[in-house]
Amino acid sequence: MPMTAWASRSVTGVRYRQTQIAWLVILPLVVVGAIIFMTFMHEQMLTGLWLFAGIWGVVLLLFATLTVTVDNSSLLAAFGVGLVRKRVWFKDVASFRRVRNPFVYGYGIHYFPGGTLYNAAGRSAIEFTMATGRAVRIGTSEPDALLAVLQQATGKSEAAHAPAGRAWRAQHIAGAIVGGLALVLAASALYFGFQPPTVHVDADALSVRNGVYSNTIPLTSIRTATLEAGLPKIGLKTNGFGAGDTLRGNFRVGDWGVTRLYINRDSPPFLVIHTVGNNYIVVNFKEAERTRALYAELTLEIDRSHR
Repeated sequence: MPMTAWASRSVTGVRYRQTQIAWLVILPLVVVGAIIFMTFMHEQMLTGLWLFAGIWGVVLLLFATLTVTVDNSSLLAAFGVGLVRKRVWFKDVASFRRVRNPFVYGYGIHYFPGGTLYNAAGRSAIEFTMATGRAVRIGTSEPDALLAVLQQATGKSEAAHAPAGRAWRAQHIAGAIVGGLALVLAASALYFGFQPPTVHVDADALSVRNGVYSNTIPLTSIRTATLEAGLPKIGLKTNGFGAGDTLRGNFRVGDWGVTRLYINRDSPPFLVIHTVGNNYIVVNFKEAERTRALYAELTLEIDRSHR
């Protein structure tokens, strides 16, 4: 829905102005922001919280709205406070017409075959074909009103609508395939991230694997292996998977520095392995008895290797 819209022939030359609220940008930011805020507060990571709040605020200032202004010589599409903008000079325009964006074109600033889209909400837009042959699409919730003002300002009529061709359909199929692959990869990462680690102990080494993360630790390189009821404060991940209390990969842990974790944080105890290279690897399972059994098996093999 438009926030404001008006048309005039004022002495300033401004003929039309409309502001749209980018709800599809704002709402995901609010949801994600609430989750991150609660996570940071739970972990008492105030520095990270302030950093996130600053980035979140800047994104809102830059992209929360899209204002389209038409004067006698140009159209200006400005996001947010106006730092991100696109001006279309009428002297460089070969033609313009109403279009309806495919759903896959999305919102924000995006390239599409032959041009660039600037859109905040909805699928309606005005497409300008420039003298260079490139196209610029400006999203609007008032295509009829904006088109009428453009015709008055330029003295040109709307161009004929070009039929959609096979190239556009192929582009949509390619976009759907890429989007589908991205969803499959994201779903796979979530699935494997929530699976318990696969752990194997033999006479020579301890091996741990979960998804894309794995460690093989020779028993001779283990300085200590202890069973702990708690862990030092776990900070931000450097390369890993974190969802709630399920942590896989590399995280900053207290004085240990970057530590490889294969843990469910809410299910103590934890098997803590400290290697001769001063690295830490922490493993546990949701079932406490399973973690204790792993600790007993590992310490038995370590004792045997030292005989």
